Amino acid sequence: MEPAKALILLASRPESVEIAVRKLAPETLAVVVSQEVLEAVVLKGSELKDRARLLYRMVDDPMEISDAFSKFGRALADLEDLGYGREEVLLDATGGTTPMRLGAALAAMTRGIPMVHQRVPQRYVSGRWERDESKEVEVWPMDNPLEATGLLREGQAIELFNRRDYGAAALVFEDIVSKVSGVGRAHYYRGLLLLSEGYAAWDVVDYGAALSKLAAAKGELEVDFSEAQISERAAELVAGISANLRFLGKVRGRLSVENVVDMLENAWRRIVDQRRYDDGVARLYRTLEMWHQWRLQEHHAISAAEPDWSKLDEDARKRFLEAAGLAELPEVLALRHARVLDRVLDGGRPGEVYEEDEVLWDLLRQRNRSILAHGLDPIGEKAALRFLEYVDGLVEASDVRAGAEHATLRGL
Repeated sequence: MEPAKALILLASRPESVEIAVRKLAPETLAVVVSQEVLEAVVLKGSELKDRARLLYRMVDDPMEISDAFSKFGRALADLEDLGYGREEVLLDATGGTTPMRLGAALAAMTRGIPMVHQRVPQRYVSGRWERDESKEVEVWPMDNPLEATGLLREGQAIELFNRRDYGAAALVFEDIVSKVSGVGRAHYYRGLLLLSEGYAAWDVVDYGAALSKLAAAKGELEVDFSEAQISERAAELVAGISANLRFLGKVRGRLSVENVVDMLENAWRRIVDQRRYDDGVARLYRTLEMWHQWRLQEHHAISAAEPDWSKLDEDARKRFLEAAGLAELPEVLALRHARVLDRVLDGGRPGEVYEEDEVLWDLLRQRNRSILAHGLDPIGEKAALRFLEYVDGLVEASDVRAGAEHATLRGL
């Protein structure tokens, strides 16, 4: 074993303290001990004070798992107060009662603290095991089953993923993949890593990378899992990813209703999942623009960027000018004019079109005061949710929405 900077030791006999100092050479040793052996352990510690700094924590009840769990936390806090990071701390769970060992081991596993134990050489003599005095005590590392199964950090990764912080989630899943054991779990967590990376690319409209990552994630999650719970979770994810892949295949190239829905879902994630209201409202504004641009192109072959007014009859052009309050036909259709023309061509009369939706324009005024538009005022939750509700009701594309929805993860 390599030397440890800091060590937490469960001690039930003085010799274990000496072995820990000699074998692991820690700078600081925090000893968790019961009252019954406290005096003997402290006495041994005084003999070793020139070799290591010793701290002590005494359990109140050596037969209570929760007490040892708590005292481990306090010993760890003592070490952190001295400047040690958790990556510099080891637990030697050799001594103490069985409840003490269980409590300390659970505390170490949930905090990601590596563990070791002192292996006492023994031999079987006349029907029983006896200490083999011809061999030295060895210190061996112990695997953390929470790391080996991926469960130690899975909760953190899932929380980040479901908050739509895909980049951070990918980093945690990458760490899990590097430590997890078992072929099935390796495939499962690698699938979640690729899914996180794919959604991260999708969030920034890198559709090519998103397609590649999601296809790879689907492949990892389609293997034959032996654990029923993993198999169930993977099957749910594969169904969602398959819908995502079909959807993404339609958003590349010319403007489509899928592009509109994708921007709306992007806004939804910002507002509902991340509470980034200004960011979400900026995307809602773009969703409105795209919705009317798409309707004009799809139903009337009119490009908002370069409208060909010759495609409309004289009556339609006249009604548009009257409704928009313009003397001449514009060269570019911004949101307001695109919305007016869309309504005119949908059968609206000038008076009706001119009476613009007051709810929308009130929301747009708030958007214009946003720091991501033309002002300095942040948009509040209430206004953002009203805007989201308005645009969500306006975009009539329920048949394609499912493919744009991002998965929500559940823990094992």
